[in-house]
Amino acid sequence: MSTGNDTVKRKVFSLGMFKKVLLADTFGKAAAYGFGTIETLSSIEAWIVAWSYTFQLYFDFSGYCDMAIGIGYMFNIILPQNFNSPYKSTSITEFWSRWHMSLTRFLKTYIYIPLGRD
Repeated sequence: MSTGNDTVKRKVFSLGMFKKVLLADTFGKAAAYGFGTIETLSSIEAWIVAWSYTFQLYFDFSGYCDMAIGIGYMFNIILPQNFNSPYKSTSITEFWSRWHMSLTRFLKTYIYIPLGRD
C-alpha cells in the first residue's frame, strides 16, 4: 500500500529523471551536433550551441541531485541539498555556494576551519 510520503519520494526521483533524460540529453544532442560542426556555425548557431551546453550541464547536475535525493528517500536516507538554482546568483561566490553546496560544506568543515579559520 502506497502512502503520500511514498508518492513524494517517487516524485523527487521522477523529476530528476525527467531533467536528466528529457532536458539534459536533448540539450546535449544539440551541443554535440554544434561542437561536431563548429567550423561551419554562424554566430547565432554558436550562441545556441553554447547555451545548449550550459543547460545540459545545469539539468544533468540538477537531475542527478534530485535522483540521488529521491533514491535516498526510498531507503530512508536523508541526503543534504546540493543544488539550489545557481543561475539565480548575483555573484560568482553565490553561484559556487548554490552549485556545490555539499562540497563547500565539506571544504569549510574539514579544511578551512581546521586550518584555524572561522
